[in-house]
Amino acid sequence: MTGRSVMESFRQRLAEHGFVANEDHEYPVQCFLSARVDHLRCLNIEGTQGRRRTAFGHALGYEHILYHEYMPPPSPEPVRIIPDWNEEATGEPPIDPVDRVLGEACALSEGEPAVLILDRLHRAPFAEHLRLAEFIQHGLWHYGDVTLKAHHRNLLVFLISDEPLYHTLQQMSFRIWVDPEVDEPPEITPAALGLPPQAGPMLKALKEIFSDLGTAPTPLEYRRLIHDIHVNVNTLEDLRLSIFGWVEHVDRKHLMSALMRRTLERHMPVIEAYVSGTSHPTSAWPTDHDEGATP
Repeated sequence: MTGRSVMESFRQRLAEHGFVANEDHEYPVQCFLSARVDHLRCLNIEGTQGRRRTAFGHALGYEHILYHEYMPPPSPEPVRIIPDWNEEATGEPPIDPVDRVLGEACALSEGEPAVLILDRLHRAPFAEHLRLAEFIQHGLWHYGDVTLKAHHRNLLVFLISDEPLYHTLQQMSFRIWVDPEVDEPPEITPAALGLPPQAGPMLKALKEIFSDLGTAPTPLEYRRLIHDIHVNVNTLEDLRLSIFGWVEHVDRKHLMSALMRRTLERHMPVIEAYVSGTSHPTSAWPTDHDEGATP
């Protein structure tokens, strides 16, 4: 369906498009793509990292990614009275942005695969949810006197909302959770990062630092930080700056606090002992482009 092998690491393809994740979303995506449905295939993206929505479309190999963000309802305009004798013909009213993007999605899907991303759906009035439910069910989009038809096999619809979807929309969607926090962080071992066994205490020290920071870095973030530990870090302050520089979702105020300073002081000797006893092994590590976050 996507023109690329489903067996290829989906996490790696996400990383190629700027989304380095702790979790591998290959299994839920495979379920989504292989489901037997009699309506448009629809994915509901939940979690705080829904902002990285377009990465999913690109990682699936779709060339056409269409995007629409629902905006808050505009404030009512003041009433203006126009004298009848000077009134000019106003012509056709402008096409609503959602009708424009749905029309383009329908047209593209007639000949080529496409992904339609509808973001911040919680801002849309309930009548819009009903229209979308009908569209996903039947593949028909109506506005004015126009009816457009989407190709069921070529169009994927991604729905992103900060609130639960309308029941009918949810019933027709496969739901996926996209979030930097995972229930069980990935196992970070010396072997997984291509480090010698004596790196174990150093990694344990870093894990305890990150536990106190309330974050779980990806393998790529670990690699970048450990590279700095080998090459650039000389002081506790250097380590703090490298952690903030490379690790996403770190609260800077907490990192720079006196409490975290005591944590870093406790673990810094372990990190220094590791560096003094090893050579720099990271020259053979994957580059960012090659990194699939799968060690």
